[in-house]
Amino acid sequence: MPKCIQNSLSDQVYTMLKDQILSGQLKGGMKIPEESLAEQFGVSRTPIREAIRRLAEYGLITIKPRSHATVSLISEQEANDIARVRVTLEQLAIDSIDEESYAQNVKELSRYAADCQYAMGIGDRATVFEQDSLFHLALIRASRNSALISISERLDAKIQQLRIAQNLPEDELAYYLAQHAQMMTLLKNGDKEACKRMLYEHITHDLTSHVMGQNA
Repeated sequence: MPKCIQNSLSDQVYTMLKDQILSGQLKGGMKIPEESLAEQFGVSRTPIREAIRRLAEYGLITIKPRSHATVSLISEQEANDIARVRVTLEQLAIDSIDEESYAQNVKELSRYAADCQYAMGIGDRATVFEQDSLFHLALIRASRNSALISISERLDAKIQQLRIAQNLPEDELAYYLAQHAQMMTLLKNGDKEACKRMLYEHITHDLTSHVMGQNA
């Protein structure tokens, strides 16, 4: 029984600590304050350290041997690299989605898109990022390409770091979240090229593709 209680505490601390990172409360490069977190969450350091270990395995925290843990930080170059890789993977996925696979996954995609909008409406940025991640993973799963799915799942933590690094203001973030439904409509209508152009803008936040699409 005590082990179950300890695991439950660790799970709760993991979720709360992850939310603080995704929301930007704990920023890239910051030292993880074990003592103050233990006081904040009302727990011993044991579940704090277990949560830190799990977040390090996920990729959001870096543990420095015989020292301390910090929130992982990515450079501008790494952020650009991640964005380009992500665009390539998801555009490949879009090419592989047919009417049948879209129909099989549309409910899941719609749910994640709606959850993003709801979280945005209540100002829960951490949940926005979580649900946005689930939407894009569902999009890739709809491709039924096992290699794409596997690679994307392994990149998830890096993609979360990209979302944090981009640090979009609320109005811009809301604009890009609204594109989930637009991309779904384009997929439903079979307009994959337009969907891929929108995806490029959606991930890189480069409005050039939007302007090109209007002028085409």
